Amino acid sequence: MVDLTKPVFRISIPNTFHDFFDYYAGDDEPSIGARVWVPFRKKTRLGVVIGKDERTTTHAKIKTIMTVIDKKPLLSGELLALCFWVSSYYQSPLSEVIPLVLPKKYRCGDIYAPPITHYYRLKGSQLVTPKAPRQRELLECIRKEPQGVSKKTLLQAGFTSVPLKALLTRGLIEVYEEPEKPPSSLMPLSAPLSLNPEQAFAVDTIGSHLHAYHGFLLHGVTGSGKTEVYLQVIAKVLNAGRQVLVIVPEIGLTPQLLDRFRARFALPMVVIHSRLNDTERQKAWLWANDEAAKLVIGTRAAIFTPMPGLGLIVVDEEHDASFKQMEGVRYSARDTALMRAHLRHIPIILGSATPSLESLYNCSVQKYSLLRLHQKALTSSPLHYDILDIRNLVLQHGLANRSLQVIREHLERQNQVLVFINRRGFAPILMCHQCGWMADCRACDAHLTLHRKKGQLICHHCGLTQRIPLSCPHCHSQELLPIGAGTQRIFDYLREVFPTTSMLRIDRDEVTKKEALERHLEKIATGEAQLIVGTQMLTKGHHFPRLTLVVILDTDNGFYNQDFRALERLGQLLIQVAGRAGRAEFPGQVLIQTHLPQHPLLNLLIQEGYDRFAESLLLMRQKAELPPYHFLTLIRVEGKTLPPLLNFLSVMKKQLQIGGLEVLGPAPAPLCRKAGFHRLQLLVKSSSRQQLKASLSKVRLWLAANKTGQGLRWSVDVDPVELC
Repeated sequence: MVDLTKPVFRISIPNTFHDFFDYYAGDDEPSIGARVWVPFRKKTRLGVVIGKDERTTTHAKIKTIMTVIDKKPLLSGELLALCFWVSSYYQSPLSEVIPLVLPKKYRCGDIYAPPITHYYRLKGSQLVTPKAPRQRELLECIRKEPQGVSKKTLLQAGFTSVPLKALLTRGLIEVYEEPEKPPSSLMPLSAPLSLNPEQAFAVDTIGSHLHAYHGFLLHGVTGSGKTEVYLQVIAKVLNAGRQVLVIVPEIGLTPQLLDRFRARFALPMVVIHSRLNDTERQKAWLWANDEAAKLVIGTRAAIFTPMPGLGLIVVDEEHDASFKQMEGVRYSARDTALMRAHLRHIPIILGSATPSLESLYNCSVQKYSLLRLHQKALTSSPLHYDILDIRNLVLQHGLANRSLQVIREHLERQNQVLVFINRRGFAPILMCHQCGWMADCRACDAHLTLHRKKGQLICHHCGLTQRIPLSCPHCHSQELLPIGAGTQRIFDYLREVFPTTSMLRIDRDEVTKKEALERHLEKIATGEAQLIVGTQMLTKGHHFPRLTLVVILDTDNGFYNQDFRALERLGQLLIQVAGRAGRAEFPGQVLIQTHLPQHPLLNLLIQEGYDRFAESLLLMRQKAELPPYHFLTLIRVEGKTLPPLLNFLSVMKKQLQIGGLEVLGPAPAPLCRKAGFHRLQLLVKSSSRQQLKASLSKVRLWLAANKTGQGLRWSVDVDPVELC
């Protein structure tokens, strides 16, 4: 018989699309934040305790917790509060948010325990050297480390488990266990750099606000030394015994940034990103939670890392769209970092050479403090911009003769050149010259991209691949032409024009592994590669001292894009990629090919800089009632047939209009069909964030209660960064 006087606990069960379910306590009462095993339908499921209800009477059908896994809370009150905020703000069930915080093994019920390492040392002082040469070498290696050497170190040195077992069997060595520690830097430490007045002011200003929440926007031109400001503020926090979290937008930024940090700090640090395996991620999580790791550097998901001693958050390249999660819980890591800093009562630094319009607006209304770095730390030479009008010019695989001439001039001076085009593949379209047929994806409303090196046509939306046809399937002509240029085509052509020049191509097709990217970046940094063709993987954070020319191709797409953020992204991209040139003592040149040389925003950006460009865009946004002056939510639904989608969005629109919101649609998404699913959407606008949030929450509850939308794939994207 269930004791109805027992307290009821609220248990969030991952991936059940509900916030929580009620359960009675068993023999042991769990702590808030602990994991438990509970009966759920006909299965046993893992749940996380998120609250307690002291009701003395309740429904007798409530089930009882089976087992308490954690004697102490696995999730702190601070992290649970952050999860509640993410769930509420981004309109996602708490059961979808909680898994973002826990490593996979803890979601499967693994016991919380520090990682253990096996160490080997000599056993006794009078040892007989074995006759086997490999065992003798291994024994000598262990003899050099009286305190013991880890198995991982021995395996990395080329030894195997076979001689280890043989020495253990003979009693010549012994094994013991010790808690594994996070790696510390073995690099010789470098002293802090001398700061210019702007950098010193930024460090002093942030340093005076280390014990309360304060948002800082560090707006520094490319090469102005933002990273040195980060390092010197971080040093103050670490010296006080606290932890620091650094968030970067892409894994590609991590190696170079890590080298800077390892050369400055001897304290243990961990890196968290999507390419870690489950064990590596769990170790990093544990070390951060136990405060063994004082410094955590990671990509988007690292914002949920438990850090009891957290004293500072840094978000580098804060404008970057990759901070927004585009599937599942559609949270912004930057905005979540701001809320975490607020909950923790600590400062946060948002850094960028091209800040988002939202961040600049927040500075204007004094939500953040703006710190500017106008002066380049490494050079005083300004970049020289050239706008090349390519109207009526003959282009060779996307390149004008003038561009080739300028490239040749820089190469002859033994400098490096970057040719930038933000389109991978050989060509975006394969077309029949006779009848106009184009190779389209059968699952998406999109063209297939030609990848000649792979001999494939690939859809960059759903991943569908097929072989390149030998003839047109419509008229059987063999005149199939690649239309447009991608990185592969540009690279192949430049290799023909400059056959003796060392070249590299860097895009997602060429660089599929983290180690490969590091090797490529090293080749550029050391001057081994002189001519580089790349995408936006190369636009941020990288320092190449000998790179003096950047040629930018295909800029015009940003002027025609239907997404209202396209112009902002274009300006950021141009400034960021241009910033790779002229970062040391060599002056830099930027050549922009365009069919729109008179475009007022392009000229404003080039002649007066990003600040004036951003001011102009903000004025346009204000008149159009767009963010940051109004707030948006994108509601999208996908399905195999259109009528149910239209019906679902029409019902949702009526419910949202009851709350006084402006609702546009239903309308086809810019990519109307993806992976075989039709896609429709609503765009919801409001001048009040609170009104928008309240109305969305009511509609979400109404949909759940009425079971509307079952069988359809639908999502709510609050503060969308892309409308496609």
